[in-house]
Amino acid sequence: MKTLTREQVESRKEKAVRFVENVLGDPERADEIAEESLEDYAERRKIQIAENPRGGRMARVHLINPRRVSNPRRQMKQENPQAGRSELLARIRELQEENDQLQDTLDKVADLAAAPEDGREEEHDELVDKLNNIIDTVAPPEEEDQSDEDDNLGNE
Repeated sequence: MKTLTREQVESRKEKAVRFVENVLGDPERADEIAEESLEDYAERRKIQIAENPRGGRMARVHLINPRRVSNPRRQMKQENPQAGRSELLARIRELQEENDQLQDTLDKVADLAAAPEDGREEEHDELVDKLNNIIDTVAPPEEEDQSDEDDNLGNE
């Protein structure tokens, strides 16, 4: 069960009302939620409303802070910050190239999956061929390992 302040529960309830009305398109259910008491809403959503005897807007949470664990990365001082920068720039270039390749693959898949321009329905065989082409584009067939074939020949 979550524990939230009264203000947090009120905010969630208001968001729920807007969501049900605007996204789900169910104004009757939105009205039901809006008319529900805050306590009933919290109970139904399995939320405990935090009591705040000291006043103030935020619930008081007392935690015993664990001993701070030092971060080994923080301790390492980079002697040459330019070296780290150039490595990061090289990695960015690699990721951009990979991203471009993936975008090209997505474009190919979109072209393969597109409906016929003449608006006709595709036949079953056409759809199967289209799906196989998409699969080949996304996951090209793996080349068989020559050593596996040699092993299989010896066992026959």
